[in-house]
Amino acid sequence: MKFNPLPWLLILAILALSWWAKSQLIERQELAFFCGGGGQTLQCKMRWLIVMIFHSGSIGFFALFLGLLSAITRSGFIGLLAGVIGVACLLLHGGDNAAVDFASLGFLLGVLTLARAQFDDYRTQY
Repeated sequence: MKFNPLPWLLILAILALSWWAKSQLIERQELAFFCGGGGQTLQCKMRWLIVMIFHSGSIGFFALFLGLLSAITRSGFIGLLAGVIGVACLLLHGGDNAAVDFASLGFLLGVLTLARAQFDDYRTQY
């Protein structure tokens, strides 16, 4: 079995999409003033949804849970989910919160488990 780059490309795509959302939806001052003044466009609704999801910090705890679950079960798919959610939380959750620390741990555990699962598939093949 050859190396499968698709999970890693998905993590990179989520990284790029999260960076775009942060720079174009969250941190743009004119959009913040427009949406704060009662604007009801699709951009305002997307901005509100992203802020509400990442404001509570529970998404960081969820990334850590998935990272631990992937390490225990050695599941590459759960590791991919932990990596995707962890990288999105690291970029979109602004502030000094424990959720960022938990998201980074979940991301790290998920990515390591994904790499281990791919290595195990390769090792059993040869």
